[in-house]
Parts: sequence; C-alpha cells; structure tokens
Amino acid sequence: MRGQSLAVAIQNETGMRALFLGDIVGAHAVVAVAQALPAWRRDRGLDLVIANAENATVSRDDDPRTGFGMSAKAVETLLEAGVDIITGGNHSWDAPDCETVLDSARVLRPHNVAGTLAGHGVAEWKGGGRKIAVVNLIGASAAGRRYTVSNPLAAFDALALDDRHVIVDFHSDSVTEKQTFAHAVDGRVSAVIGTHTHEPSLLVHRLPRGSVFVADAGMVGPLDGVQGIGPAYYVHEMAEFREPHSFELASGPLTVGGIILEIAEDGSAMGERVAPTLVT
Repeated sequence: MRGQSLAVAIQNETGMRALFLGDIVGAHAVVAVAQALPAWRRDRGLDLVIANAENATVSRDDDPRTGFGMSAKAVETLLEAGVDIITGGNHSWDAPDCETVLDSARVLRPHNVAGTLAGHGVAEWKGGGRKIAVVNLIGASAAGRRYTVSNPLAAFDALALDDRHVIVDFHSDSVTEKQTFAHAVDGRVSAVIGTHTHEPSLLVHRLPRGSVFVADAGMVGPLDGVQGIGPAYYVHEMAEFREPHSFELASGPLTVGGIILEIAEDGSAMGERVAPTLVT
C-alpha cells in the first residue's frame, strides 16, 4: 500500500484526536480503508474514527442517484477494522439490507429526515474517560425530492446537547447551507464537517468561538470520474439529455479525503486536512 502516512500538523499534542473520513465510495475503497486503518490509528494516536459510508456499496447499476448505500458486509468490514462511528446521507436507505445496518447504534443516518425511515441520527462515543456526540444532519439541497427534511438547525437545537464535545456530519450540496449552519452552532460544537460533494475543501476554518468548519471532507474513492463514478454516465446525460442504461465506478487510483481534529478539554478544536494520499 502506498502513502499510508497521514501527514498533518497537529497543533495541540495533549488533545483528543479524531479522524473524520469523507464519503467512502465502493467496495475497493472499503477494503483499502480496512487495511490501512489499524496503522493509521497506531501511528497517529487516533482516539476516534468517524467515516461517512453512504456510498460504500453499489446497490444497483442503472441510476447513481439511488444506486448506492451501506450494505451489512461493508459496514461490518469498516467497524471491525477500527471505524467507531459510521455516518450517512441521502443514500442511507438505498441498500436492500439498510434496516439491518441502521439498527446498529454505531451507524447513523441524517437525524432531520422526517417520517418512519429506519435508523437514528445521533450517537455517543466514550473512551478513556471522554465522550463525543456525533450528529448526522442533511441539508435540503442533498435531500432533494426524495426525502422530507426538517430545518437542520432546529433539529440540532431540539437535541439540547449539554456539552460542546460534538462532531456534526452535515451532508449537503450547498456550501451556503454548510457555512450558515456552522456559524449558527459555533461555540456549541467541536466541529462541523461537510460531506456529499466528494470534492474536498482546501480551507479548514477555525470559527470565532473555537469550532472547526470544513465545507467538504472529500471522499475515499476512485479518481478520474464524477464523484467517484465513471464520467460516461453523466457526460452522456449532459450531451444527449437522457440517461445511459448503467454506470460504473471511476477507474482512477483511490484517494483518501479526511480531516484530523484535535479536540481540547473544553470542546474547542483545531483541524487539519489529511494530506492527499493515494492507496492501491
């Protein structure tokens, strides 16, 4: 395996370290993370690992908008390898066995999706006498017409969390949605990490009240495509105004997108992007 080093500049060596991995795309990426993660945890002294895995499984090959999800096999592989909490998004319910997967206390789906869909959107991690709440939210731009969602800020406020040791996965297509939410909760959470676009933000913000904000963590998935998907599907759609019959994942090397957080005792945080890494 190449480039296993997560070369980051951690500012506070005494703080709790958490790694957040952006959207994991496809079975190859799941295996690569599972193989590399034990060394990452050891070498970087990681206390907590969170990964968005809503794209971990290709559940159907005729429409990428509904053809992903989290299979039980993919989730089991990631959890056994050392992922502590798995988050989701608009694809959380796409896999055929999603209800079984989402029954796990360690697997989240967007908290503010209304209705009777399976799963829950909040988890608490404890370790070494410390605890972190992980909250999974979705913006209207990512939910589209598939789901009815409540206002993410109102949904977060209703949780009435009494400790700012909170990491939010905000799944959204809109940078404006992500930035607005991050500023609204600045000082009340450790970090707001954006997911969904698969295109990593170059900027890691430390907001005025000490919360970290990243517009998008990126993806753990194949390059040379469109969000990890082979470009032919979308190029054909744009050129011909109709969809081809099937899609494939992109064929480029796997890239690792993520954020390492150093969380202080008071819940404030510092953050650094994982240095661009390729794995085979």
